[in-house]
Amino acid sequence: MNLSDDRFFLMGNAHGNIFNRKLCFQARDALFQCVDESGNGNKYRCPDQLYAYEMWCPVDFRRVHSQMRLKEKTDAQLYDAQWVARVNREKQTPSDQHYNLV
Repeated sequence: MNLSDDRFFLMGNAHGNIFNRKLCFQARDALFQCVDESGNGNKYRCPDQLYAYEMWCPVDFRRVHSQMRLKEKTDAQLYDAQWVARVNREKQTPSDQHYNLV
């Protein structure tokens, strides 16, 4: 087995998913809370929380949860409640604007 086969074998399973989930989720929540409180979103301003997050959580877990957090923050900025309500109302209300019914 060459190096690339090893990478694909170990990719995605976090070495058998043997990690302390409770400590990992606590470290993740503490880091995300500290980053939100810091104001500028810089994770390096929370060195203790970042160290715990990197120590207790596998790389695949950190990658996925960072992407999920980024998507949630982007969606919260893009799609506010008024916009969603307007789009839903427009899609649920029959309209002849799309058709030329003369």
